Amino acid sequence: MSRGSASERRSQEERRGEAERRLLEAAAEAVAELGPSQITLATVGERAGYSRGLVTHHFGSKGAMMERLVGTVSEQFRDEILGKTGAGSAVEALRGFLDIYFTAVADLPPINRARLVLWADAVATPSERRAIVLASDREFREELTERITQGQRAGEFATEVDPHGLAITAIGALRGIALQSMLDPELDLAAGRRELEQMLFGRLCPTTDFGSHNKS
Repeated sequence: MSRGSASERRSQEERRGEAERRLLEAAAEAVAELGPSQITLATVGERAGYSRGLVTHHFGSKGAMMERLVGTVSEQFRDEILGKTGAGSAVEALRGFLDIYFTAVADLPPINRARLVLWADAVATPSERRAIVLASDREFREELTERITQGQRAGEFATEVDPHGLAITAIGALRGIALQSMLDPELDLAAGRRELEQMLFGRLCPTTDFGSHNKS
């Protein structure tokens, strides 16, 4: 293969990757604003600055595009929320996780807004996408469960706590707060975070006062 043809192929792959990225971003914006049932391939193409034909060329159908979008927003959520907390004590790791989550909720980008909308849609409307959302949910719970378990092993968290049960409860609260903030921009996120931290750390570290550490 000549250098020219290899370079040309790379260029084509780059253009294809860029087009897909823009189409998925446009799809996320449309889902967040209009809801999954209201968007069309033409809507997504127009928002991205492309034709409907190009959207069809990339994804084949609206259903396939939506499945790709669910997978993409789930991957980005995992990288953003679960992949950024660094090393340190279990308490520091959990607090860092809450920092990242509430920072994202305070100014939800379209991709995260779309994830919440798609999660609610998977609950309300059974579809092929539900399996992807379910897998992402389970990964989130398993990750938080493991972090609580690690804290127990290190002697930082109370051993009588059920890690899986607390992970279910914490994620339910976090998602509920995020959904409320989408509905009501005036929601007092700082107050919600303070109370949630008091509940979590009060359960995990009942003999420690964390109130003075929470500056949110």
